[in-house]
Amino acid sequence: MKAIRIFLFILIVIGIGLLATQKIWVPQLVGRIIISDGVPDIVTLPASQPKIVLKDGRQCYTYNHEATATEPYTVNEFIDINIKGSTVTGTKTGTQKGPDMTNGYSGTITGTLANNTITDVFSYVIEGSPNKEKEIYKAGLTGIEKLRYPLVPSGKMLIPDLTKEYTTMLYAQVGCTASN
Repeated sequence: MKAIRIFLFILIVIGIGLLATQKIWVPQLVGRIIISDGVPDIVTLPASQPKIVLKDGRQCYTYNHEATATEPYTVNEFIDINIKGSTVTGTKTGTQKGPDMTNGYSGTITGTLANNTITDVFSYVIEGSPNKEKEIYKAGLTGIEKLRYPLVPSGKMLIPDLTKEYTTMLYAQVGCTASN
């Protein structure tokens, strides 16, 4: 009986260790799985180069963030874009849940693709109010990365303040289905 308890304790400690380090090993594992499946949107490039190639066709991405002490909002987003040459169109839907709000939002994406970077305007409605926000996404290892700059108003749109530091939001590439 004591051996079973020790074994279970060791499993719990390993589980807690894996949970605490998931931001390190999960993206690497997902990248290896995608590469081993031979997904056609993945190409082998030097390590310093992104592996996702943004090219013509439909592509879908998802972002999920659980609430933390410093960022107390749970966010789930889904991006469904279509690239045709340098033109990018699509939709983005999401939900936010936190201490002082719970809401959903959806809108359209229109923009351009250059140098494996998407610059777009996200036009959306949140809590009944229409808004526009300029966004920048770069191709990453297993999806796209949103460069999240602080936003400043410019006319009737929020734009990134490129003079400030940014954080990166990782959107994993997922399959697009009719129900998306």
